[in-house]
Amino acid sequence: MTIVIQPEVFYIITITALLCLFCVLCKRSLNKMDPMEKPKGLGFFAIWIVETVDNMVESNTNKSKVKLLAPYIGTLAMYLLVSNLIGLLGLTQPTGNYSVTLALALITVILREREALKTNGLKDYIKGLFDPIPPFIIPNLFGKIAPLVSMSLRLFGNILSGSIIMTLVYAFCSWLSSLVPFIGAFNFIGPIIAPVLHAYFDVFAGCIQMFIFITLTQVYIGNELPLEENK
Repeated sequence: MTIVIQPEVFYIITITALLCLFCVLCKRSLNKMDPMEKPKGLGFFAIWIVETVDNMVESNTNKSKVKLLAPYIGTLAMYLLVSNLIGLLGLTQPTGNYSVTLALALITVILREREALKTNGLKDYIKGLFDPIPPFIIPNLFGKIAPLVSMSLRLFGNILSGSIIMTLVYAFCSWLSSLVPFIGAFNFIGPIIAPVLHAYFDVFAGCIQMFIFITLTQVYIGNELPLEENK
């Protein structure tokens, strides 16, 4: 039996290592900062990220969940953003592999169900699966699974479709360039057309899909909080 390691595994490890290095550099920069002076450089950027994520989590859940949830949301946002944008370097995007997006969506579902259990208790949680009548357990269970499927497929589908479209564009530009005498051996049309398309399919779509994923994660968790705590 031959074990085949997918190329995404290498990029997952690489991105994780780069993000760890980034966090270490941010920590060093923060340690060197004078609290009496205006933040600048990498330390200022780190503070801005933390404040932005904290405010986002607080607005979608509540203040008590910021300390618990914000570190995960911030890490998830950075990981998704880098994973979605490395296609600009001609590398394989981890989020173009369904196993990666499925695993991330599964974490969201687990966190949501954890809050639902904590809020309702085991007895009321199980009772809620049969509301309003026992036969409704089937659609209720599908409702629990639906976010897992929708979130994972949305992220995977958008990233993969963008990669496929850009591959087809480069292939078409290469064929079109070959029709030009003398210089046809070089794909000179691709570099002219591709940047605009990369701006949409890689940069814009990558940032939007990251934002949608982390927002849905917060909203799903926030919806399971007690009404008196949930804003």
